[in-house]
Amino acid sequence: MPSAADLILADPSEAPTIVASDYPLGTFKGVNIDGLDPLKLAALHSLLVHKPFGDVLRDYRPIGQASPEGPWLIRLPDELIAFLGKIAPPDQASVAAMWASTDQVQEEGWSQDNADQFLARLVPLAQSASFEGKDLFLWIYN
Repeated sequence: MPSAADLILADPSEAPTIVASDYPLGTFKGVNIDGLDPLKLAALHSLLVHKPFGDVLRDYRPIGQASPEGPWLIRLPDELIAFLGKIAPPDQASVAAMWASTDQVQEEGWSQDNADQFLARLVPLAQSASFEGKDLFLWIYN
């Protein structure tokens, strides 16, 4: 079963407010992004920066949680946000094709079209984060 998740644009100091909220998207700018999880994000990160998957995966540990059963808050690394924010519209399809070919994405049965749809939500928020000097957080809940 895919994870239920939101991608939230916020100042780093607002992380406790996100964790304490029942519905962060009611307060913060962001999008619902069900199906996205830390493994898929780390696979994309690894692909974009040409680093081994294991080296970037350690950057995807939760920084907060509402309870031991979740939800969990994961801060996306600055390096990923910077690379996502620089993906030009003509390049998005080729990035999606490469992402869809990773093991972590193939295990979920994603197509290139699925990967492209996720990038279409990730890229504008990454651009906003870079422009506004904010962070992106993945809020995973059941």
